[in-house]
Amino acid sequence: MRGRRLALWIAPALAALLLWANRRPPQATPSPPPAAPAPALLRERAAAPAAASTLLQQASSAYHARLFVDEDALVLVTQGGFALLRDGQAPEQHAIDLGPIALRQGASILFWRAGALLQISLDGADERRLASLARPPQYLLASARGLAWIDAKPGAGASLEALSAGAVRSVHQTPDKVCAAVLREASVYAVLQSPDSSWRIQRVDLDGRQQQQTEPHQGRPPALLALGPDGVYFYDGPERGVRRASFELDREESVLKNVICSPLDVSNRVVCAQVGGLFDIPAPGNAPRFLTSERAGPITTLAATEERVYWVAEHGTDQLVLRSLPLPPP
Repeated sequence: MRGRRLALWIAPALAALLLWANRRPPQATPSPPPAAPAPALLRERAAAPAAASTLLQQASSAYHARLFVDEDALVLVTQGGFALLRDGQAPEQHAIDLGPIALRQGASILFWRAGALLQISLDGADERRLASLARPPQYLLASARGLAWIDAKPGAGASLEALSAGAVRSVHQTPDKVCAAVLREASVYAVLQSPDSSWRIQRVDLDGRQQQQTEPHQGRPPALLALGPDGVYFYDGPERGVRRASFELDREESVLKNVICSPLDVSNRVVCAQVGGLFDIPAPGNAPRFLTSERAGPITTLAATEERVYWVAEHGTDQLVLRSLPLPPP
């Protein structure tokens, strides 16, 4: 009887032992796929953040600021005045009511105030009246060869006006909405949005003779045009990329896809702002390079030379900060 009970105990134990010995090895838990490599922009951000120089802080709205730079000086223009910055010198700040729209032309600031187009020199003196304008221009445009503006009509449409020999001259009329405009020498490039919501870039010379335009595009129109040495650049939001149109507007091509680049400027490369910082595109099709972070707030405007980039960022309610950074070789 005792031997039978022992056998009954041993049999199940032996069976369990054999099952354990002959079991299949457990399947390895699949490893998670390797993380996709970070975009080059983010890798460079982590590896080599650049230090920017703060040039100026001011109690002005960053959203009404504009920057103009050349080999002589950097000019910051706001509704409450302008600041002139030259290498090795303290900023020269001039408090003056510049109204809702103003820009630099050479050694002067042009602006609209109280029904008149006015001009003041960069030393803050010699304010003079250029022309009577009943309402502020939608866009004020200047180059070394001309002065023009876009007058948005009440209701719909707009006109291109120019100042010639002290007289205002109407150059061109359009029934479309103007969404952006820039002046290159004596040619105005404008983004026009039609009532069917399509948009195109149009060129009109200030003598009114030359008119060209791109093929219609669909989607949200660009809010900014930037002049480069080889064409007109813009950020196409729906396609998430930077594009370039030739000055004759007969060719258009992608500069870089799958990037956010707004605002932008062009020197010997494209310089872009996006949330959190700046990057550049050394040449069409090249990978973007991270330049520096901006943690104060959104970047609202920027200007670039071949050696440096300057930008304005929001630094609190009605506060701005102006910074600068040397650019790497393209």
